[in-house]
Amino acid sequence: MPDLDLLLPDEEPQAPTPALDEDNPFASMMERFDEAAALLGLSPDAYSVLRKPDRQFKFALPVAYPDGSLRVHHAFRIRHNLSLGPCLGGLRLDAQLKREELAALAGWTTWKCAALNVPFGGSMGGIDYDPRHHDDRTTENVVRRYTASLLDILGPERDILSPDLHCSEQVMAWCLDTYSMHARHTENAVVVGKPLGLGGTHARDLAVGHGAVVLMERRLATLDHSGPARVVVQGAGAVGAQVMRALSLRGHQVIAVGDVQGAVRNDNGLDVDKLLLFRSTHGTIAGYPEAEEIPGKELLELECDVLIPAATADQINSRNADRIHAKLVLEAANGPTSKRADAILMERGIPVIPDLLGNAGAILIAYFEWVQNRMGYLWTEEMVLERLDRMLLEAYGRARALAEQHQVHLRLATCMLGVERVAYYDNLRGVYA
Repeated sequence: MPDLDLLLPDEEPQAPTPALDEDNPFASMMERFDEAAALLGLSPDAYSVLRKPDRQFKFALPVAYPDGSLRVHHAFRIRHNLSLGPCLGGLRLDAQLKREELAALAGWTTWKCAALNVPFGGSMGGIDYDPRHHDDRTTENVVRRYTASLLDILGPERDILSPDLHCSEQVMAWCLDTYSMHARHTENAVVVGKPLGLGGTHARDLAVGHGAVVLMERRLATLDHSGPARVVVQGAGAVGAQVMRALSLRGHQVIAVGDVQGAVRNDNGLDVDKLLLFRSTHGTIAGYPEAEEIPGKELLELECDVLIPAATADQINSRNADRIHAKLVLEAANGPTSKRADAILMERGIPVIPDLLGNAGAILIAYFEWVQNRMGYLWTEEMVLERLDRMLLEAYGRARALAEQHQVHLRLATCMLGVERVAYYDNLRGVYA
């Protein structure tokens, strides 16, 4: 990259975000951004632009329920930055939805896309609604009303919807159909995560797990580890299942797994296919007969080669980081390690592959689906995985080099990589006044 005119070493950023509770994801994201900006010497002007979302939309979502009642839900769409291209961001259906978490994820997606050299900015949206407690017809109404309410800002060159919490291929198909009905033509590229026959892509159901394990193997090779790895996975949902299948396919051993209702352990290795079949039948891995049940809080503290948090944010925090006994932590979830826990792990010499890279397969597979929709040409699974490996390992290599140059950990280096790229091209575009 050419010299970055706006990165002047004698200029200091504005006052950093006030320290907040470490469990606040927006605070954690902003603290890491502040640190990256300071190391880069980001100019005050660039800093003031990048630290805030570009646009935030909050709107009421009235929904008619089968019992005849009318309930008003809160809905959001937050767009963080549009400098590199259209925004890409998830749709989250969660009764406990938090606006600050959406803002954090939108910003984090901006840095992740930039670090991966993907021409998107970050966005995030959601509805305070949990589809698990309602019938499909009501969920369809909620999703369609949300999509219709955002017609002015969605679009393949504006803001692209991707699946997040509690969003299936069916949900994304409803989003696609709603937008297309208003556009009067089928617009595949406005939504990713669709069924294959509606413009989806091969390898969507394995990209995150595949990418995570590829990075795990690359990092273990630098730690003088040989042979299959013994892995603990926290989370057995869509991401956790992908990770476990990829581990099994590549000959590694999953020795313990946990979900929200329990955790199981088998030091001889779990049969991943049987475990996931049991979970799909019973709704949890708790009670799986071919393993020993353990308290959920002990899962993260088991001795293993690799610990992969693939559930929710801030699972590794200042209260348990000193009891982690893994040789490597690989984040497949968004924000599973708090900033304070990061410092503890670094002091203890436990390397972390951050979520900016660890679950980057989700960004890459979304980008590939959008590209195929724009081309009107479906790639084979082999083409998808080859391109995913190449882009992921290139980004990992760039981040490792930056980490060595600045003598910082990989998370901060990856964040710096993304912030630097966005700031540079923001500066080239200038300010329209």
